[in-house]
Amino acid sequence: MAGRWLSSLLMPLRHPRAGFTLLELLIVIFIISLISAGFVRVLVGFGGTTLSLEDETRRLHRLLTLTAQQAILQGNDIGLLVEADGYHFVLPVKDYSLAFEDDDLLQYHQLPQGWRLELQQDGQVIPPVEVAINKEATEKETKQPAPSIIFYGSGEITPFQLRIYAIDHPEPTVVEAKENGEIEVRFQEPDQ
Repeated sequence: MAGRWLSSLLMPLRHPRAGFTLLELLIVIFIISLISAGFVRVLVGFGGTTLSLEDETRRLHRLLTLTAQQAILQGNDIGLLVEADGYHFVLPVKDYSLAFEDDDLLQYHQLPQGWRLELQQDGQVIPPVEVAINKEATEKETKQPAPSIIFYGSGEITPFQLRIYAIDHPEPTVVEAKENGEIEVRFQEPDQ
């Protein structure tokens, strides 16, 4: 009798199991959902053009506000060179500018492909600069373009309007700075 009981316990172990466990199925579903989420982000661009444009504008606004505060705290002027599709923060040094290479926030930033920046000062569009800032150029004292915008250590800012245009978006967003140091952001209201 003991032999039958023991053989009935071992019986299920002799047969290979068929199917998957619940845990295995959950892991597979989790991996598939991660892969799908990655494809969706690539296809839609992290929330679509409108959301990305607003995110990029808010990022730029925070970065410009931080730069203005940093200029005041350090008592040094900080310049901003505006390209057609990106921007550089620089330190005015003699006739050339030294780029922020070691600062994660103030490094060169390029907009997504097809986006562009338009700088306006005193109601006029300022042509974008072409910058070739790198360590070798600054060590050789290569003349770089003067910053379009300067954040002064006194708290003042060169007044400007910086418009960000995105692909497939009819209206730009605007970051505007006044001479007294106020920096504002404006989003275009969608037509309804």
